[in-house]
Amino acid sequence: MSMTAEAYNAWSILLQVVIGSAVVATFIVYYHQLQAMRAASLGQNLLAIHTFIFEESFRQDRGTLISLGEQRKALADWSPEERRAAERVCAAYNLVGLTVSYGVVPSKLMDDVRYSMTKCHTAAEALLKETRRKRSADLWHHFTDMVARFGQTT
Repeated sequence: MSMTAEAYNAWSILLQVVIGSAVVATFIVYYHQLQAMRAASLGQNLLAIHTFIFEESFRQDRGTLISLGEQRKALADWSPEERRAAERVCAAYNLVGLTVSYGVVPSKLMDDVRYSMTKCHTAAEALLKETRRKRSADLWHHFTDMVARFGQTT
């Protein structure tokens, strides 16, 4: 009878090792699947942001804002359309900054918009000050935070 108990214990230990190995293997497979899904999601998010940023109407709005900054045109002299274009740029770049701040897209992947975001932020400084004073002190702050983050990495 002791031989049967020893055989039973050996088989029980072997079965536990097999089950434990299967559980570990399952976790390894799930981990790699999650990594692959995360990479695919990151790629989709990055593509969506770039599609949005390089869309023609946004490019025009961005060009309008940059031109206002280069002309050093006073905020009071901006036309209603120029102001709307500038506000759309601030709101859009705020969304970019928000996605970075929540880790949806790493900031290092947004380096190719550094020039544009920085130039637009500089051109929109008067608008940002006025809008934050009149509407909300933290309005479009992700835009400002992202530009500040660019300044830290130069």
